[in-house]
Amino acid sequence: MNTAVIICSVSRPQVLHDTVVSLGKQTVPPIAVVLSLSNTSSAMPQTVDIPTVRTVFGPVGLTKQRNTALSALPSSAEYVLFMDDDAELAPNYLASMEYLFHQRHEVVIASGILAIDGLGLGRPLTRQEAVAAVESHPAKEKTESCESAPGCNIFVRRATVDRERFDECLPLSGWLEDYDFSVRCSRHGAIVWNLGTSLAHLGVRRAKRERGFLVGYAQIANSYYLWQKGIIPSYRKLVVEFWLPALRIGFHGLLHGAINRDSPRTLVIDHPGRIFGNLRALLDAALLRLRPERLCDFS
Repeated sequence: MNTAVIICSVSRPQVLHDTVVSLGKQTVPPIAVVLSLSNTSSAMPQTVDIPTVRTVFGPVGLTKQRNTALSALPSSAEYVLFMDDDAELAPNYLASMEYLFHQRHEVVIASGILAIDGLGLGRPLTRQEAVAAVESHPAKEKTESCESAPGCNIFVRRATVDRERFDECLPLSGWLEDYDFSVRCSRHGAIVWNLGTSLAHLGVRRAKRERGFLVGYAQIANSYYLWQKGIIPSYRKLVVEFWLPALRIGFHGLLHGAINRDSPRTLVIDHPGRIFGNLRALLDAALLRLRPERLCDFS
């Protein structure tokens, strides 16, 4: 029992409660579950009453909420898991991670394999579907190196997170906050996929359809900011690996939506809004006024 879990949430009390309760199935339980919230209504009383739960309150925004939660970690925590409020971990998740980090001291960040993702399906998963997915996912006692840990599950050494924080210049959902954090942590050691465990992402949304403009603007603005501060090392990488894929996926989704108007992804993902956000951000880049904080003006 050396891991503290951090979960950030805004106005999804039932989803959050189910996720916190699900942590009780871990073969090695966490020593604390820190909930980083913006208001008291974001968590149910029965969630807060769970003995291992600690709550902290602060400004809205994923990076800010994660940093706020770090101030409430128990001093005995050797590892920290950042996870989404709509995730289901395999029962061996914490045990597998702690064993990996104990055996391989060069590893500073690890992530479990995503067994299923409701966002990819275009509909939220039920908790039962998520449980079935992680229970049936094959586990392999091996690791694979990776460039960045996905934001839905970042398992990191306490000594590393004491040296690095999430960049609060990335507002709201903090698009690419996981990439930025991972690249900075990679200066201290290795980042790996842990194939010995898995998780499911339910993909629960606050609204029936995303605000695609904000996503599209963040795709361009946040990556541009990371290029400016050297996290993305070259302009070519910025364009080829971040901007062009965002535009390609957006236009492909727009075409797919025109042909399949009733497909689940078309009903949930706002591809026209994403493209509009991409183009508006590119215009702001040309006018030398592109910065992530402008998302707050649009929201």
